[in-house]
Amino acid sequence: MQKKFKFTNAKLKAIKPHAKDSPSTELELSDDSDVSGLKLLVGKSGNKRFLLRYTFKSRKRSIAIGKFGDIDVATARKIAQKHKSLIAEGIDPKVEKDSYKTMPTISEFFHNTYLPVIKTRKKTWDKDIERFNQFIEPQLGNIRLQELTSMDVLRLQQNIANPKKMKREVAYAPSTNNRAIAVLKTMCNYALKMGVITNNVAMPVSLLRENNIREKFFDIEQCKRIIDSALKYKNVYIGAGIAMLYLTGNRRSEIFNLKWKDFDRDDKTVYVPDSKSGLPFTIYLSDRAYNIITNLQQVEGNPYIFAGRMKGKPISSVRSAYHYILEGAGITDFEGVCFHTARHSVASNMISSGKFSQVHVKQQLAHRSIQSSERYIKHTPSSARNISQGFADLMD
Repeated sequence: MQKKFKFTNAKLKAIKPHAKDSPSTELELSDDSDVSGLKLLVGKSGNKRFLLRYTFKSRKRSIAIGKFGDIDVATARKIAQKHKSLIAEGIDPKVEKDSYKTMPTISEFFHNTYLPVIKTRKKTWDKDIERFNQFIEPQLGNIRLQELTSMDVLRLQQNIANPKKMKREVAYAPSTNNRAIAVLKTMCNYALKMGVITNNVAMPVSLLRENNIREKFFDIEQCKRIIDSALKYKNVYIGAGIAMLYLTGNRRSEIFNLKWKDFDRDDKTVYVPDSKSGLPFTIYLSDRAYNIITNLQQVEGNPYIFAGRMKGKPISSVRSAYHYILEGAGITDFEGVCFHTARHSVASNMISSGKFSQVHVKQQLAHRSIQSSERYIKHTPSSARNISQGFADLMD
């Protein structure tokens, strides 16, 4: 067989596997073209791969180009020519390639370097994993971190906002989109501090405008009915937990994770050592909230007040129960309703009653700033009328 000829895709495809009884592992063929040194190695299994043989500083060297079938002859010649251009500039392409391999992909950097760090510094690190796996990795995971561009990040943002690209009927909310881009921004910022990259290319990409303040909230009478319905629910721990959401306005995680050791019967308080704001705080229980807790029996081996079905765990998957309780309260429209609706309802009803200020709302909901409390304020027609009349009365 002729071992040197001008490579074509048809000729290479027709080459049979290297003889199994041959003493050599592979058959080496040379391309008779302008790209000298381009070889094709044919294995005994029929595997065919391109190779460039060259001399650098009086030393014979070789560098793999790619498997025939994954790339064609024209592509192999282009790659070989690029390597020869580097050689002409005094650069060894093999050293350059080996150095390139040490550059982590976005997936490699996230899982091997960034993730171990955020696990020790961020409480919601599991959410970062979800967002990375769902949005970032499928589109950018295989890109070398040093080669990431602002256009790549912008394209990711646009794709998340495009339901067709994400194979969904509706687009993800701007807040969901922003949380994914924020993970990429933070990761790149950490890579910048480590010297892995020289520029955070994610920073120039502006986040989308959010308008996700939940408008849905229940008035006082609806909240009363929800609490009564919750306390009649068959699972007393789930019912009590949901009732507490509407009595206190605290977050679901803060209520569901309350422990008996933090409950002070004498002071009628429960200490919350871990909150979203990062600061501990104390819940001062109303008489009804206090009675709800004291009427519960502590489950042996379970430290949580609102004990779940799993041993040693709090209640968790209660969405179906929540809907059942809402239906029991005469509420059938669940659009826009979530567990956070309880928090929103408490804040809005406090303000609308005219008896409480934003400072009171801040204290009740354990907000870090008054601005956080302002998000929940809803002025009903009756509260607006009372404000107007109250001011007019001052003028009389």
